[in-house]
Amino acid sequence: MNWEHRCDLEWLRDRQKYITASDIKKLLPVTATGRPRKVGDEEYLKVMSSKMVQLTEEDCMSYGAAARGHIMEPYAIDALNGMLSDMRSGSPGETFYWWDDKIVSLPGRTLAFSPDAMDVPMVDEYDTPHAIAEVKSYGAEKHLLTAYTPKDRIEERWQIASAMALLDSIDHAYLVLFNPKMKKRRVFVIRFDRSELEKEIETVLEVEGNWTKFRMVGPLTKKSPNGAIWSGRGGSEQSIAKTYEEHMRLNPI
Repeated sequence: MNWEHRCDLEWLRDRQKYITASDIKKLLPVTATGRPRKVGDEEYLKVMSSKMVQLTEEDCMSYGAAARGHIMEPYAIDALNGMLSDMRSGSPGETFYWWDDKIVSLPGRTLAFSPDAMDVPMVDEYDTPHAIAEVKSYGAEKHLLTAYTPKDRIEERWQIASAMALLDSIDHAYLVLFNPKMKKRRVFVIRFDRSELEKEIETVLEVEGNWTKFRMVGPLTKKSPNGAIWSGRGGSEQSIAKTYEEHMRLNPI
């Protein structure tokens, strides 16, 4: 199947106001294997560049694996709820609700996250969440490799830690690996308690602090070291595209 998905433009634009887990990953002072790495202005400028782009409806489209991953989310959450219910043998317990194109933030914070699911419904005035679920619909190889990777080396733990760094109320989370193309072992569920991610949460908070400092006193607040000057002249890409299309309509080749 040729997977295709369109997300909400306002959600994309809201994400530009904050740093999210995908940004945090680029700014971590450690590699995926846990080795220290130097993060300087260059890395922060790369992240900032994505916040300065004028997003349009074209940016809302995703295809292939990226689109498939989003489309699979509600099915993965249904599977998670079923597995949790089976483990409880019918006793009452937490239920997860799919969240779609919704960003969670707090006043005065530069960190935010977009949950795949939380233990509260997605409404404007939602209750305090205590648990989240992160869905990954990888291909068969990465599906199995991630499922059998030690918890302290699973890269996705940083996404969970980012949410916990923002909301103190989140005390546990589930990483849901979902691949319905598998004959067996279509779903793996890995639980992370807050106590297991204390170091990661601390690191995420440090990155958030560094990001705030970068915005206040970083290179963009000073003159370029090579003497470059900047301007907003030239027109937006949208306006240029519109002018070009009109020109081609009136002057076909």
